[in-house]
Formats: sequence, structure tokens, C-alpha cells
Amino acid sequence: MIRKPPSFSLADMGEAASTDHIKRVESELAKEDTLLANMIQQAPGMIGMAFMFIITIMIGIWLQPWFDAAGLQAFGESGSTEVRWIALELVAIFAFTFMILWLAKNHLQHVIKYGILFVLFLALCYTTVPGAHILLVPEVETEKFVFTESESIDEELFSVTSDGSMITHKAVYRDSIENHSFIVSKRAVDTSLEWSMEFDSYPGTPDQFGVSEGIFGYTINNNKWIWTLDKDTGEILSKYACFEYDGWNGTAVDSTPMMSLDSCVSVLEVIENPDAETNQSKGALYVLTSGNTIVRQEIFADAYIPSNVSDEEIGFHRHAAEWVYPPIMQQGNTHMNLQYDEDSLLLATDKGAVMIKLEENSASTGSDGVTPDFLHDESTVEWFYSPDDGDSLTTLNIVTNPWAKGEQLIMAGTERGEVIAWVIDDDSDGNFSKEKRFKGGDSFEGPIAYISNFDLDESDGDEIWIADGDGIHGLFYDSLIEYVTIDVELENDSIFTVDGFNITSIKKGDLLYVADTSENMAIGAGEFDPDTMYNVYGIQWDNTAFLVGIGLAILLMTALIIRPEWYIVNTVGVLVGAGVIVMLGVTFVPTLIVIFMVLAAIYDAWAVYRSKHMLDLADTMIGLNLPILLVAPQESGYSMLDEKDTIRPVENQQNTNVAPTPSESPKKVVKRKKPKEAMFMGLGDVIFPGMLVISCVNYISDSGLAVGISALIGGLIGYLVLMTYVASGRPQAGLPLLNGGAILGYIIGGLIFVGSAAFSFGISF
Repeated sequence: MIRKPPSFSLADMGEAASTDHIKRVESELAKEDTLLANMIQQAPGMIGMAFMFIITIMIGIWLQPWFDAAGLQAFGESGSTEVRWIALELVAIFAFTFMILWLAKNHLQHVIKYGILFVLFLALCYTTVPGAHILLVPEVETEKFVFTESESIDEELFSVTSDGSMITHKAVYRDSIENHSFIVSKRAVDTSLEWSMEFDSYPGTPDQFGVSEGIFGYTINNNKWIWTLDKDTGEILSKYACFEYDGWNGTAVDSTPMMSLDSCVSVLEVIENPDAETNQSKGALYVLTSGNTIVRQEIFADAYIPSNVSDEEIGFHRHAAEWVYPPIMQQGNTHMNLQYDEDSLLLATDKGAVMIKLEENSASTGSDGVTPDFLHDESTVEWFYSPDDGDSLTTLNIVTNPWAKGEQLIMAGTERGEVIAWVIDDDSDGNFSKEKRFKGGDSFEGPIAYISNFDLDESDGDEIWIADGDGIHGLFYDSLIEYVTIDVELENDSIFTVDGFNITSIKKGDLLYVADTSENMAIGAGEFDPDTMYNVYGIQWDNTAFLVGIGLAILLMTALIIRPEWYIVNTVGVLVGAGVIVMLGVTFVPTLIVIFMVLAAIYDAWAVYRSKHMLDLADTMIGLNLPILLVAPQESGYSMLDEKDTIRPVENQQNTNVAPTPSESPKKVVKRKKPKEAMFMGLGDVIFPGMLVISCVNYISDSGLAVGISALIGGLIGYLVLMTYVASGRPQAGLPLLNGGAILGYIIGGLIFVGSAAFSFGISF
């Protein structure tokens, strides 16, 4: 709204009124009216420039998924959070600016022009080639994997061994409890039977069952008997009683617990190093009890008690020591019971996981071999993990580390969907280090049913496979790209195996009895087709789309050279800007982009207001008609080919009304037509806010687009403020206001839509 200045009089102002003051007020009001009038007059150019600002960034958003899938970060994935690369970018900007100015000073404009045209051609291809692929190349559809075969095995899947094979269990109930038994079998990865053994369970029951995997054998037990079996053949290597066997009369009532061993929930037999002097091996049973203690029972190679109910030899063992371990309890599912090395036991249940050192002596053991509960030593814990309150451990496994050859990881999954990885440190001081390169901790849907290692194609090493609430995910190479997705939700008590391109799902089923085979292992199998079932990522290269993209870039550059009119300059400038925006936007995380923008804004202000070399650079580019500037005509009929003016403010102009001196001859006055006007904006004023928008979309997984649009709106508000300065007719540094508005929009949008996570990206130097 144009306002007229009010009327003033000395009488109204009183004696204190000042004529100078009135003039100053009138001058200020006149300036306001002039500014408003200028903004209205320049509205077409301002609106046109705002439109190009928006369309450039929108094209970048359209291109972003293609760049992200292609992995086109300038400094790799790890470089996206490293400050040093921002410093390199700033140095490159300084070097480019001063090189252009030096060439211009030495009248080498042709070198500037054709050098920049070549760079612009390359940048233009960053838009035209991906754009052609997006428009012309149809999206590749991945064939869905299905389980085509099904069968059932009347066995209960109990545990998976370190080599991927399976230990199964089947309870056999007959006419009397003395004749009850259970069958233990080992099945290969493809579920084929390797061996099967039947064991008398009396005086125990066939449904009580536990398995521990040792270095040299599998130790099984039913809380009354303990057997160790050869891994390859199933042959019985040893047998022990877990009750007062001496004097047992053969009845269930008389099978009383040992004084020093109230229960055998799970047992591991270990063979220790031979004695150098006697050349005899030492051994021990490590028994996990219902009281959350681990008991060492020493065994002797040459001592046994002949059984009075069979011809078997029952080994002799005696109490040696006892420790209490972290309260992960033995009730519920046991996910792992493994002798990791000669001195360590890895145990995992629903309540947590622990690596316990297998020690030989405990100081608190009494002379009678019995330790009161309150005097138990604490076991030496090499590693311990307990899920958060309300969560539970659903699976745990040891897998190869994809980032370090020969190194292993412990990976655990929980009911809520958390997946954690730790590097196993063989010289651990009590805490394994978390593998920081594994960043998929919250990327899965709970519950996590199974985690394992397989080599699908049998050529590039093991992949990490994770089954969660959405399906089965095959994560390949050190980048852990999900190249295989199987949309089959496994239950918590299920596993899957991969044998070549054959994938098998196995549901454990409930406790199985021979009398009722309705509950057993349900097996689904299918063949993975490597030609059609891999997930497709990255650049789907197409020769036709490539040629179309290159051809369009060549056509635009040819038009720019032949006739560099404003609409051609703008077309090339918008496309070049979009390509640069997305290339840099996917390269850095938002917080690094903000640092970049702040430093660039400071430099821009200095270059415009203090050194003024940015004005020289702009004049050079205008004279060469290069699309490093966007042009918004103020009125119809504008031609950039006629643009010869400088954007510097006119200073110390001579008074054109001064009459000529007598010695001067009269000159003929030539009336010239007033040139059409236009508004100019450096391409960098669009690129910097656009980089932040694209970075938000690319790196903020939840509501990233909303935060990016907030940054865009902030940039437009900064642009509006900038235009109020431009309307005054003075050159203005654009980045301080444009970058400042975009950064403020990012901060506000991040807090509204995401929270503090919008600003946390683990920046390093």
C-alpha cells in the first residue's frame, strides 16, 4: 500500500519542532513508498525467480532416489559425516573463484567460457542421464520367492549346531515308565538324516531334555542321565548319573538328587589338556542348575561304577566347585549352549546371554563339597547382555564379521525387533565391543525369529540372514545390502536354512510324542532363482536412456553456444542446478550441509561487501552469457544478448546538465531507447538451500520429506526478505538470507516432525 506523507506545520509541532526533523521524516516515508513501488514494479522478476528456485529443488527431489540407489555419494557412505570433505569443498570454491578472476584480468575470457561450458556439460548430464533413465526405463520387478514343497518330520527341532546342522528330539512312551525312552537325531542343513540314537530315560522322563555342544561332542541329559555323543556318528562316548547312583535300587522313588547337585538342567562335558607328567587327560562336567549356578564336577578317565541294572559303564564324578552366574535363568527357551573355546561357555536364554569362563576352583567351596547359597563365588563373566525391561531375547548366533576377515560377531535379536552385534574379543576384559559399523539395529520388525550365516551363491562368502516380523532378509557384502527378501513371517520357534540356492523353513513344533504325531517339524522348501529373485538396486543401466540423456545435454549446450538467450540460459541453469543439488545433497548429512552453508554465507557476504570480487565475477558471467546465473526478465521483450550493463552500483556519475565549454564543439544528441531490465541470481543461491532439502530427504528416514519442505519454505522466506534489499537497487549477497532461512526452516521442521534425531548423525573429523 502506497502511503502519502502527512502534512506538518510549525504551529502543530510547537517551538521544539525542527524543520530538519520534518524533512527527515518525509524522506523516510518517501523511501518506504519508493521501496514498495519498486517491489511492485519488480514483482514479475521476483515471482519468476522464486519459481525457478522451487522448480530447481523439486527436480532435485525427483532425482534423489536414483542417486541414492546408485550410491553416488562423492566421498562414499562414510564420508557423508566427515567434516574434512566440507573443508575440501570450500577450498574448491575459493580456487574456482580466483581462477576465473585471474583469467578475466588477463583477458582470457575464451578460456573461461569454454572451460566452464565443459564443466556445465558434465553437470548437466547429472540431470539429463538419470532423468532419462527414470522416464524411459521401466522398474524391474523382482520375482517373489515361494516355498513350493512341504513335508513334516515326526521329531522336535531342539537346537542348531555351530556347523548349521540340527539336533532333534522325540519322546517315546510305552506301556510302563521303565520302558520309556527318547530318540536324538542329527540332521544336515538340508534336513537329511545323519544319525539317530535311542536312549532309555528311566528313572527320568523322556520329555525332559537338554543339549550342550562341546568342542569334541554333544552332551545331552534328561535331568537323571548325562551322555556325551560323538558329533559325526552319534556314538556314546561317556555316560554319567545325575543322582545318587551308588546304592540305587532301580526304582524312580529311590533316585534322589546328589547332596552337592540338586538338579541337572543342562550339562557340558569338557576334556582338558593332558597332564604332562602322567600323560592322562583331565575332564569335568559343568552343570547348570535350577538355582542359577554352574557346578564343576570332576571326572576321572579310569574310574567308573558298574551299573547294577545294565551292562553299561557309568562314569564317576565328584563335586569340585560352584559359582553363581548372571540371572538369565534356565526356564523358557534356550537359544544357545555352546563351548565357545577351551575356557568359555556361551549361554543364551529368553532373559539374556552370557559368556562364562570355565574355571577350576572356587574359593568358597567348603570341605564337605557343599557351598551355602549365600557363599557362592561369582563366575568370571567375559561378556553379558540383558534386554531392556519388557523385552526378551528371541535369538542369538555367532556369525562371521563382514568387515573383518577371520573375525566373528555375536548377533542377538529381541521380541521388539532390536538387532545388536558385538565383536568377539578373544582377549576380552569382560566387555565385547559393539560393532559400530552395523547400523541396522532398529531397521527390523519384531520379533526377530532367527539370525544366521549362509552363502547363497557359494562364491562371495557368507551373508548375514535375519528373519523378523516382516520376513527373511539376506544382507550381502560389507554394505549389508538386502539383495534377498522372502515375504514369509517365521514364528519365534522357527529357523531357516540355506543350502546353495535351496532355502528351507522349519517350524519347530511343540514337544513331540510317538503316541501323538500331530505336533512335529513343519518343513517348507523352495528354490531361489538367481536370475529373477535378487532385489534390484543401484543404476539400472540402459543404453537407449543413456543416449537420450547425453543427446539432450549436447542439444542444450549447442543452443547455449549458438544463441545464449535468457530462456536457454535458464533452462540449462535449472537443470545444472538440480544435478549439482542432488549430487551434493546425497553426499553429506544435513548437519554437515548446515556447516557448509554457514561458512559459504560468511564468504559470500565478505566477497560482496568487502572485497567486492563477487561483483566482478558476476559481471564476467553476465558478459559471457553463461548459465551460472538465473535470469528473470522484468518485462516482455527483454533480450540477454543486449545485456552489457554491470551490476555494480553507479557511483560518481558526472552531471549531464553541465553546459559545454566554448572550446567544445556542440555534439549531436542521439536519443537511445531505454534497455529492458532483468533480475539476476547466482546459481549458488539456489544450490545451497537445495542441498539441505535433498540431504533431509535422503538421510532422515522418518518424515525426511516434511523436514526438507520446511527447509525449502524457510529458503523462500529468506528470498522474500532478500528481495526487499534488491528492490533498493543495490547488489546484495544472497547466501546469508537464503541459507539462514533454509537452516531455520530445517531446525523448526526437524523439531516438529522428527525431534532431536533430525540433528544427530555422528559427525566426525
